[in-house]
Amino acid sequence: MDHDAAHKYIYALREVVADLLRLVIPDWVDDLDLATLEDLSAEFFDDEHRKRTGDMVWRVYFRDGTLGNGEQSCLLVLIEFQSTVDRNMAKRMREYTDLLLERLVRRGVVKREGGLPWVLPIVVYNGSERWTAPGEASELAPLPSARVERDLMPLQPQRYRRLDAGARSPDDWPAENRVAATVRLQRSGSSRELLLARLREEMERFPGAENEAFRRALYAWAKALEADRTGGGLELPSFDEMERAEGIEMATLLEANLNRWDARVRAELRTEIRAEMRAEIHAEIHAETIERERVEEGRRLGRQAALQFDAQTAERLSVLLGGMTVREDLDQVSDWIIECATGEELLSRVSALRAPASTGQGGNVASSA
Repeated sequence: MDHDAAHKYIYALREVVADLLRLVIPDWVDDLDLATLEDLSAEFFDDEHRKRTGDMVWRVYFRDGTLGNGEQSCLLVLIEFQSTVDRNMAKRMREYTDLLLERLVRRGVVKREGGLPWVLPIVVYNGSERWTAPGEASELAPLPSARVERDLMPLQPQRYRRLDAGARSPDDWPAENRVAATVRLQRSGSSRELLLARLREEMERFPGAENEAFRRALYAWAKALEADRTGGGLELPSFDEMERAEGIEMATLLEANLNRWDARVRAELRTEIRAEMRAEIHAEIHAETIERERVEEGRRLGRQAALQFDAQTAERLSVLLGGMTVREDLDQVSDWIIECATGEELLSRVSALRAPASTGQGGNVASSA
């Protein structure tokens, strides 16, 4: 996954865009109802119906205030991702803003009656070079007086806000901000170990099932950074392994104990006996890890079912999942939780999945719900 694709994966999440706005417009972000954020990127196509690359468009409504026709006023947030400095950025953002309004009006997403919505253009820059392209107030030449500046500033359509990953120290970014987490991850250092340690730390900042989508996006961003740094030559642990950090640490501890034991008995045991005992211990570690994974997956599916349906469905599902260890079956259940319209439909499908066991076709026999 390249940087652009990873960025779009992250910024497709409403809570990430909300955190972006908290960073770039801290003085008046509370004027916006961030719960109304809506992704309009799919509406932004060119005349040949090909989606423009590099841009995302979100709409958010103000908490107070209406247009002349009685509709609630809104703000359009245009996000452009940049990994290199572009001296024509101001011109591009002006063109994108005009293009955005024209096409959204044409498709009936916004209306001219009562006034077109305001647009907040944001450039998210993660390049290594210092940003030198003109386009923001801080980069314009000084004026002789504040009065002149107040008069001229509204006539500068090329202006935009920029989020620069290298503009300040990683420790200066807000701790619980999701966009800040991606910046800290990017600036974690050049080694795989530092990247992995930072990824675990950032994932732990956003626990719970409600943040799983963001943790997956953060993991994808780390994979993109790793591929960029190593040319794709190294691999991070899987996302599921990162989620089970405690289990990984326990297995590592057992392996360390095994190594200490090996040093004590090396002089007394023959190579064949030592290898056999090592294999037995590894088999025990593997069995314990499999069981931990099954239990944790069952808990995760239970939480997912409770959020999607209700606690009773989650309890009945936990009974049906007892003893189910086939990875493909558990993945199928996870998909069904999203697909099924009711809890009863989900439980019926899971019961049918377990049914072959009673006819001698394999699988595990579930307890009665």
